[in-house]
Amino acid sequence: MAITIRDIAQHAKVSVTTVSRVLNDRPDVKEATRVKVNAAIDELGYSPNIVARGLVLQKSHVIGFIVPDITNPSFPELARGIVAQARGYGYSVMFYDTNHDRRVEKEAIRLLKSKQVDGIILSFNEANKEELERLKHEHFPIVQIYRKSSNSVVSTIALDNVKSGYVATKYLISLGHKRIAHISTGEQVQSGSERLQGYREALSEAGLPYEEDLVCFGVNSAASGKECMEELLSLDESGRPTAVFTCHDIMAAGAYDAILAANLRIPDDISIIGHDNNQLSLLIHPKLTTVDTYKHQLGQKGVDLLLEQMNAEEPTYKEVLCETGLVIRESTRSIE
Repeated sequence: MAITIRDIAQHAKVSVTTVSRVLNDRPDVKEATRVKVNAAIDELGYSPNIVARGLVLQKSHVIGFIVPDITNPSFPELARGIVAQARGYGYSVMFYDTNHDRRVEKEAIRLLKSKQVDGIILSFNEANKEELERLKHEHFPIVQIYRKSSNSVVSTIALDNVKSGYVATKYLISLGHKRIAHISTGEQVQSGSERLQGYREALSEAGLPYEEDLVCFGVNSAASGKECMEELLSLDESGRPTAVFTCHDIMAAGAYDAILAANLRIPDDISIIGHDNNQLSLLIHPKLTTVDTYKHQLGQKGVDLLLEQMNAEEPTYKEVLCETGLVIRESTRSIE
C-alpha cells in the first residue's frame, strides 16, 4: 500500500499537521523536528502526490520552456541550465519546440497554460511581441531569455550582444587587422543586429571605415556561412579581408569550408572569430576563437528571475544583460 503522511507521522512520533508543515517547507517547524520527519520520509520511501498537492496549493511545480529551435547548438546547453536550476527549487520543466513559427509559439503558450504550468521561459522574436503583451496584461509569470525585443514588455534576461560584437572585433583590431569582415544574421534578427552594431562601434573607435562589401548577411547555418565567405573571397585580392567575425560558430564552420576550398590557411591567411562557444568550436581545426555566452548560467539565472516573479505579491519586471567572454584559441593570429 502507498505510504501516507499519517504513516510518516506515526513513524516520526509527530502530528500529521507537523508532517504537512515540513512537506510545505513552513518556517514554523523546529530544525530537530524537520530532520526527524525527513528521516522518516526517507526510511519509508514516501513520495507525495504532486498532482493532489498542486490542486491544494494552486501550483503544479512545473515551468514551461518554449524553445525556438532545438537544432540550434546553443539551446540544449541553455535547457540544461534551466532544468538543473528548476530541479533545485523542486520544479520540473516541460519543453515545446516551435521552429521559429509564430503560430506554433501561440499554440505552445495555450498548451502550457492548459497544463497549469506555474510560469514560462521563452525566446520569442519581435513578430510575436503582442503575445508577450497579452501575457503581461494577464500577470502571467514569464521571462524572455537569450534575446530581448525592443521596448521589452516582459522580464528579460539576455546577452549583451553589442558588447560581444565590439569585443570580438576589437580583438582582431588589436592583432593588427584592418580589413575585417563580418558574417551576420542580419538586421531583422535582434542578436544579429546588435552584434553588427558592436562590430561597427569597434571599427569606428579604431578609425577604420565601415565597408558594405565586407559585411555579408545570411542565416544561422553552415551553408550560409560558406556562401558568405565565398562572396568575401571573390573580392579583389587587395580588397579581401584578413580577418572575419562571424555571428555564430556554425556560420564560422561554413566559412572554414570556403577558406580551405580556396587553398587558404587559417589563421595564416585569414583569422576567424565565432560566437557562442558551442562544442563545434572545439571540434573544427584549427580550434575556433569565439565568444562564450555562458549559456548554462544564463538558463539558471532565467529560472531565478521567473521564480522571483512567481513569488512576488505584485508583478515585477526586470531587464538583465549578461556578460560574454572572449575565448582565444587557434583560429586567430597577429599580422605585421
